[in-house]
Amino acid sequence: MGETYVYLLGLYLGDGCISRAPKNVWRLRIFQDQRYTNLIAACTSAMAEVGGVRVGHVQRIGCIEIGSYSKHWTCLFPQHGEGVKHERVIQLKAWQNHLVWLHPQALIRGLIQSDGCRVVNWVKRPLRDGIKKYGYIRYFFTNTSSDIRQLFVDTCALIGVECRPDGEKNISIARRHSVQLLEEFIGPKS
Repeated sequence: MGETYVYLLGLYLGDGCISRAPKNVWRLRIFQDQRYTNLIAACTSAMAEVGGVRVGHVQRIGCIEIGSYSKHWTCLFPQHGEGVKHERVIQLKAWQNHLVWLHPQALIRGLIQSDGCRVVNWVKRPLRDGIKKYGYIRYFFTNTSSDIRQLFVDTCALIGVECRPDGEKNISIARRHSVQLLEEFIGPKS
């Protein structure tokens, strides 16, 4: 369950929630952009593997809700609580920290695939013989919760990815070696 669980944890912390259903059952829901069928399939597979239960899809405006019912979701994701995530403390339990330490790339991948993006940044430089235009890949992670942003930064540091704040809610990864590391296990959304 280790790596798959950590990936699902990243998706949950990014664009997921847990809601109470009848008979002391909980519903884990994660939302993905409907354009990214491979991400929807990866989330569905991870949810089924971790929860061992059937996973369903609900079409929403511009996105797909991937969901599953289980009595165990709140045990697996103890960060669940009343209200929105950015208004409460988000802290991993010791056993979750251990799994993240073993599989940091899985958490980063889940967080980027839910609340991040990969873009080409275009730059124009004036030179003697004209203007040179070139592009380079960079990643952004955006989340309202300062705890989740810090978890992202700390996990990136575990694998040598340098990131920096870019505004109030954004984390930027633009250094060449850091982007190359992310390219190895994330790449473009599809």
